[in-house]
Amino acid sequence: MLSLVTLAVFVGLGVGAWDAWKDDRRESMCRLHRTEALALSDRARAVRIALVFVGDPNISILQLGTKLPDDLGNLDTTSATELDIATAYAKKRDLAGRAARVVLDHQDCFDSDFIAEATLIDQAPTEVSRVEMPSPAHCSDGWPSSSIGRRGACSHHGGVVTGLPWATLFFD
Repeated sequence: MLSLVTLAVFVGLGVGAWDAWKDDRRESMCRLHRTEALALSDRARAVRIALVFVGDPNISILQLGTKLPDDLGNLDTTSATELDIATAYAKKRDLAGRAARVVLDHQDCFDSDFIAEATLIDQAPTEVSRVEMPSPAHCSDGWPSSSIGRRGACSHHGGVVTGLPWATLFFD
């Protein structure tokens, strides 16, 4: 009888040790996946897209697990072209997409918020089809007045039409 009790205790200890080992191994693997996903996401965040509005939802979703960055682009970068903006978006989306794939491929290692963010990133367009560049203010009849910003500007041309201060991204 004592040998049965002893055997049961050793089996119980063995099962407990096995479960602890499996949990440690799983946590080690998950830690690697979480580190990889966050590193890729941080690299995506570091990609700045010139002339893009901070709150543009097409850009702001491309980040896992951290708050929205203070700036997504630089409105002062007037030398940026449509190609520069489209290329920067593609690079940011690629890095964010790789981070999202890590999360979606190893969902048991991430909480539901990460999985939801990764799903949105995975569904985001991979490239921009067209970029509408910022436009300056002008008169409503198209006249490019040098008086814009002063009283009476465009008074004989239908008034001032304010332009777009940042680029707009379009996707197919």
